[in-house]
Amino acid sequence: MLMASQQFWIELRRHRCELADRIESLPSEQWDSRSWCEGWRVRDVLGHLVNLAESTNVSMLISQIRSFESPDRTLDRAARRLGEEPVPDLAARLRSAADGRFHVIGSPASVALGEVFVHGADALRPAGVDLDVSPVEVLPILNAYRRVGWLAFHAAPSRGRRLVATDAGWAQGQGPQVNGRAVDLLLLLANRRQVLPLLEGPGTEGL
Repeated sequence: MLMASQQFWIELRRHRCELADRIESLPSEQWDSRSWCEGWRVRDVLGHLVNLAESTNVSMLISQIRSFESPDRTLDRAARRLGEEPVPDLAARLRSAADGRFHVIGSPASVALGEVFVHGADALRPAGVDLDVSPVEVLPILNAYRRVGWLAFHAAPSRGRRLVATDAGWAQGQGPQVNGRAVDLLLLLANRRQVLPLLEGPGTEGL
């Protein structure tokens, strides 16, 4: 596995800090509203991001062993537990842990940034707030999610379709075409079906 560049980690830190600021600045009643991540409030999404940023491969493995549960269930419990803490405190913890480099062993480092982009959308889009994301930053994550997204998100909505990013020179896959911004295609690969109204093309039928 290739090491990510130092610039990548700088950008990951920046996006974590910006997302912490944006979630903290939402109206307080929005913190308890439902996110795009099924079963999680906005504050639970923030808790999940804090957990990932503060974790190491060792600490995550220990948590998994102690829980006697599936990885998804362990992460869910941690997100809900942290989500009960005050949002300003969680935002401060995310900023403090913004240099964290945890990602699943064997996966590309780009998935750590993918977590920020996908869960940032989970938290902000229900409030009508969009992410400030460059398509260039999204493309490496799209490539990674095309390979491993079915495992991480237990679905492969793009199977049998050609995805085309309308704001970047990127296209992959065979079959009916699905057109959309790079970040929206990323959300599709992350099985966020809420993004479907923003996608176009014959490949959207049946999604």
